[in-house]
Amino acid sequence: MNQEAIIRQRGAIIVDALNDVVKWKYDDFNRALLAEFSADKAQQVNAIVLQHFPVEWDVTNVKQAPNLMKHLAGKYARLSKKQKLYYPQQDERPDVMLAWWPWGHGATVSIRLFIVNQEPFVSKKSLLKRIFPFLN
Repeated sequence: MNQEAIIRQRGAIIVDALNDVVKWKYDDFNRALLAEFSADKAQQVNAIVLQHFPVEWDVTNVKQAPNLMKHLAGKYARLSKKQKLYYPQQDERPDVMLAWWPWGHGATVSIRLFIVNQEPFVSKKSLLKRIFPFLN
């Protein structure tokens, strides 16, 4: 099964929910499903996304996101103004996440549905806890 088919399968709930509003295509460069739409559809698309992916992070609060979620999001966890990151509120490790990227001119929004980072998560310990492991 190729990457596009895997994303479509694992993200079927959001892909199907948005099919009547956006047109999906595969973005080979970012290895994600991509939908681009005019900003006048943004409120409608956002409402559908939030129904299925209710956890939302933006530039103002992404630093408080759990380290695991930032690891899973990979490059998508580095958000700029008006960019957002969504994922389903399910078990502690979602299969897919969705990135919301408005374009600079404000007339277009892109969303990318991507498979989360598959590398094992290793929690970073503070320097004191590495020096003094009994502080755990």
